[in-house]
Amino acid sequence: MFDMYDEEVQEIDTSLAGQYKNLSDSSLLWGPYRSGLYFGVRPRIPRSLLSGLMWFNIDDFNGVRTMRHFYEQGDLMKKANWVYYDPRFGGRQVINDKTSHINLVIDFVKSEDGKSWGVKVRAKPHKGHENIKTCFVWYSALESDVTEIDILGHEKMSGILNLDIERDPDSAYSEPIRLGGAAEDLGLFSITINDGPSTNKHPKPEAKGRDIDSSLTHHVSLRIPNDQIWQAKDIFITLLQDSLQKLAEDRKSEKILPYQSFTLRDLNKFDGNTHFIQKVYEGECEFDIIFDNAMTSIHDKITSDNFKSKLEIVLNKFHNKFSDKFALQPPFNTDEYKPFAKEIVSGLLGGISYFYGDHLVDRETEFDDEGFEKFELTGKLEGPHELFTLVPSRPFFPRGFLWDEGFHLLPLLDYDSDLVLEIIQSWFNLIDEDGWIAREQILGPESRARVPVDFQTQSPNIVNPPTLMLVFTYLLDNLQTDIDKPKVVEDYGSFTKDNLGDIVLNNPEVLTNYTKSIYPKLKSHYEMFRRTQKGFLEDLNRDPNLEAYRWRGRTVTHCLASGLDDYPRPLPPDIAELNVDLLSWIGVMTRSIKLIAGVLENQDDYQYYETIEKQIVENLNSIHWSEENGIYCDVTANEDDEEVHACFEGYVSLFPFITKMMSATDFERLEKLVDAISNPEGLWSDYGIRSVSKSDPTYKTGEDYWRSPIWININYLIVDGLKYYYESSPSMPETLKTKLATTYHDLRLNLVNNIFKEWKRTGFVWEQYDDITGEAKGAKNFLGWTSSVVLMMKLPENL
Repeated sequence: MFDMYDEEVQEIDTSLAGQYKNLSDSSLLWGPYRSGLYFGVRPRIPRSLLSGLMWFNIDDFNGVRTMRHFYEQGDLMKKANWVYYDPRFGGRQVINDKTSHINLVIDFVKSEDGKSWGVKVRAKPHKGHENIKTCFVWYSALESDVTEIDILGHEKMSGILNLDIERDPDSAYSEPIRLGGAAEDLGLFSITINDGPSTNKHPKPEAKGRDIDSSLTHHVSLRIPNDQIWQAKDIFITLLQDSLQKLAEDRKSEKILPYQSFTLRDLNKFDGNTHFIQKVYEGECEFDIIFDNAMTSIHDKITSDNFKSKLEIVLNKFHNKFSDKFALQPPFNTDEYKPFAKEIVSGLLGGISYFYGDHLVDRETEFDDEGFEKFELTGKLEGPHELFTLVPSRPFFPRGFLWDEGFHLLPLLDYDSDLVLEIIQSWFNLIDEDGWIAREQILGPESRARVPVDFQTQSPNIVNPPTLMLVFTYLLDNLQTDIDKPKVVEDYGSFTKDNLGDIVLNNPEVLTNYTKSIYPKLKSHYEMFRRTQKGFLEDLNRDPNLEAYRWRGRTVTHCLASGLDDYPRPLPPDIAELNVDLLSWIGVMTRSIKLIAGVLENQDDYQYYETIEKQIVENLNSIHWSEENGIYCDVTANEDDEEVHACFEGYVSLFPFITKMMSATDFERLEKLVDAISNPEGLWSDYGIRSVSKSDPTYKTGEDYWRSPIWININYLIVDGLKYYYESSPSMPETLKTKLATTYHDLRLNLVNNIFKEWKRTGFVWEQYDDITGEAKGAKNFLGWTSSVVLMMKLPENL
């Protein structure tokens, strides 16, 4: 039935790259990769085992209305984040639920072989709620497909998951619940859910009957189709409603308290692929869930008895690794700031997700370049695809975003460059035959359910800033810098799980071989950008240098492709528009692919890209620099088809600077940009650089998403740009050096201190910050690019 039972010995890839892949795959097999849930576990395998945790207060009949499952923006949480976490080992998540009046600590530990894992759930009531009653529901569901139908019409499934203890007629148990399963990609396994230590208290049942005994564990099984398992909360509530209705019919005259009324009863006695396990506790409690793969060796197995000691090892590994990889610099290297930095990194890593499914693509609609009205896309399902990615915000944006991902990975480059490469590879695998990657990865019905219909369909005419190329070339750049260091692991025995993190950079063969294999796709991706976003150059007497570009898909009010959404653009829109931020990004992309060609010693390609890069730098100055305004600007055409600058001072004005496409010796332009950055009547605020200048007419107008707030990803690029240009030219005038150093010092301090202050006040980091008050705004737990605050904490205090 399953390939895992075959006697045939599979061939083992003994190459260095093969050895690395086997080790990395096992260490990253399992994780809380359903990050859109408060806690959900799955492997990086399509159609596999999905598990999740739900809970609600059960003191009254209203508690079920605030049942926790999906991590939602509007939930009243004082904190809900991983505080210590590494995807290769495990870690700890802390949830302070103000509605359920409990603090949850969820510890997750993986075995050394990566095949097994354990979870400990601990709950402590808030002060004044010491006797609160809480219902916990754990579910596990095995996605599987029909492999054949026998002559009696019985379906044979590709995987099984059954109750592995003697079934109670009332589905009520005093002993641990044990599930037994088998699947082609997982082998034989069991899942055990215990009742915790003897100190746990259960509410004393007042009404009689094992089926509603709140001191027992209750179990219900049923079959749920693969693409509906994500609706576990709704399905569970439906089961509760059926149970309540039957209870009312059976016991019409009895008054039954909520904690017994909401006890899940198995009315239909189904056997299926999905299992709900329900527990009700009073006051402080804890219980364990242990997933045991039959292939995990005895000494490596996780049990309730050894969980505490294994967790201690995991947390020590994280603390040691963090200290080794994140050397925080003054004044942020104190005990006050370290927990903040650890939580930022842990929360970012805790947003790693695995998605599998189809997505909606419209390959037919052509945009009306004359109208620039909001366009309607009609999507057709394509795929399925899989993606291993970080997410910007677990409660608000639990899916992959192309331009966000580069910023997500920047803080992880020094922490675990091997992990960064794994994620980059997953994204690059999505490059289609035309070189396109969808800017939003909305894979499968669970992801689509959390996205408004208007935004679900993607178009290959629309791109996103190519930040992944920037990160990939950082890896290659480090490889070149360290090329003379002694490297190469001689045999597989030298590789261990503890080596993971910097194996790729210490073994050039692995990264070089991957680069060779992906290079054709990256070239296609690059040419797709230039082809689809080409600027309109006819009849405008423009220079023979044709490196000029315009974002496609923009409307009168928004340019979503740019990632800067409502940032002001030329009005009225015109097909003659040219965008300075897009030209800068294509410059970054050109520089990156030129580096790749150099690593692969492809001299012809190298020279080709070098020529394009020079033309881009020329056009940034000749087309986009406004001498009158002293900044870079978008360009459009007037009624006489003459080029005119459309200047809106803000982030777009700084793009040649923050992408380092400006010459380091262009002192005059550099000084004007630094003056713009540091002007308190313009871009400067006490909390960071605002997205649009305070003196610009568009400041705080319209939607005001990118028209005043402080965005941390762009601010990090500004801080890094100040450092870069300060260090890049020994001949720089002292007055300019002083401006760069002073602006750098004050900006870094303002940014970190405000994000830290708001984290302490709210319990979260956020999508953006108000430029007048510094207060947090937008999506909470935005551990996407706001995590770049840790990069600033690692930068030197002074230049």
